Amino acid sequence: MGAWNYGVFDDDTAYDALEDLMASKDLLKDMGQYLDDVITSEYVEYDDGQYAIVSAAIMDTILNGTEQRCDDDTYIRWMESIKNLEVHPLKQKAVKALEAVLSDHSELKELWEDNEELYSSWREDKLSIIKRLQA
Repeated sequence: MGAWNYGVFDDDTAYDALEDLMASKDLLKDMGQYLDDVITSEYVEYDDGQYAIVSAAIMDTILNGTEQRCDDDTYIRWMESIKNLEVHPLKQKAVKALEAVLSDHSELKELWEDNEELYSSWREDKLSIIKRLQA
């Protein structure tokens, strides 16, 4: 696992997801696809889970102004450029995808459970995104 802490962008694959989303020609479509990939999967693979988490976190920032700790200098400028993106139609998908990532059918959950020190913080971080998206 390429993670160094429990936050959304404390993982190498999260930065891959962010890079792909920043390069997207149709951001809503791509985010929707990443969320659908997780929702329709019988078992959530690591990469798919990370792409869904990043998509949901971006939506959380757009809708709620939530600041995510991110080391990519272009992230803040990019978020400013998409701050008016109409992501409301994807909210429920994002909640379902995050719930799937936190389920017993998730590679991410399995790996994080092995980290006794940070698992509860990782889980709470994702649950807080769910709560804000449901509000």
